Amino acid sequence: MPARPVVRGLRRVDLISSDPVASAVRCRALLDWTPEPTGRGFDCWVGDRRCTRIRKPRAGEQPGWHPVFAGKVPACALTGPDDAMALVAKGRAQHGPWAPPPRPGEPRWIELVASDPERADAFWSETLNLAVRPEPHGANYLIADRPLASRTDRLSSAGWGWLCFFAVDDLDAAEGRVEAVGSKVADRLDHPLLGDALLVTDPNGATFGLVTGETWG
Repeated sequence: MPARPVVRGLRRVDLISSDPVASAVRCRALLDWTPEPTGRGFDCWVGDRRCTRIRKPRAGEQPGWHPVFAGKVPACALTGPDDAMALVAKGRAQHGPWAPPPRPGEPRWIELVASDPERADAFWSETLNLAVRPEPHGANYLIADRPLASRTDRLSSAGWGWLCFFAVDDLDAAEGRVEAVGSKVADRLDHPLLGDALLVTDPNGATFGLVTGETWG
């Protein structure tokens, strides 16, 4: 039986986009990323930490955001319940419970929105060696007793699957920039873990979150 990946956090959160150039321009204006061309898309940086790779979809891939977990071998692509997609890649965790605190523009949290919580918890805990801790909002997924992600069954405008929240300095100011960069505000909500949060949808239909704060989760 193949060994399961051992994850320690996130390498990055990939954006699969039909128009990587336009996506990079929008995200640079909204999140102050520094995009660097790769030949197939863009690697996007905040200082010395890569937060995102933007690229076109491969065969069978749907546009959207996919977490890339930092783990030991084997590297692999994963598709869980609700077609929630993720990757495991070798390397040090750039984001998450053991990484430095998130700076503006960097991932601050990831959440799985699941239509069948029991199936989702079983798949991701077994596949990624995570512990599941029930919470009033759903559950937390833990690495060595540190929360890596949360799971909820509350369907949001992001739909089923993984949702990434990025840190910003000022949520009101970020909301004012959303339409200017060609995206739209999908929802503003009181997140049970993160507090005041903004959901943003780009023209390709990919949704992500914005939230203030300087800690993971």
